Amino acid sequence: MKPKIEVSYLYEDCPARQALSDMMKSGFTAIPVIDHKGIYLGTINEGDFLRMLLMKKPEEVKSMTVGQVPRRVRHRTVSIDARMEDLVDLVTEQNFVPVADGRGVFIGIITRHDVIQYLREHK
Repeated sequence: MKPKIEVSYLYEDCPARQALSDMMKSGFTAIPVIDHKGIYLGTINEGDFLRMLLMKKPEEVKSMTVGQVPRRVRHRTVSIDARMEDLVDLVTEQNFVPVADGRGVFIGIITRHDVIQYLREHK
């Protein structure tokens, strides 16, 4: 697992335009979204931003926050004690799997690469 301190994430009140710019610079195609208490709220991806830009008027986009951008897909989370074998289905649909504690606090991600590497080493 990559801990939260090593992961890019966005706060729900981050301006959407700034988040889109940051995402483009980072090269990531999806980023977790949290609130200021650390609660995982979902993942925003390039498609969400594209739909926002296509469906909203430019003046609406200027005032939107990440939390207001409609998301088409709800990424599922796992707990810290999830088994790698159980993550295979999730990483076929998601670039990464968010990890949250029992209170829903975002603590990190498990990437597709992490799962594949694990499976390779534990054949």
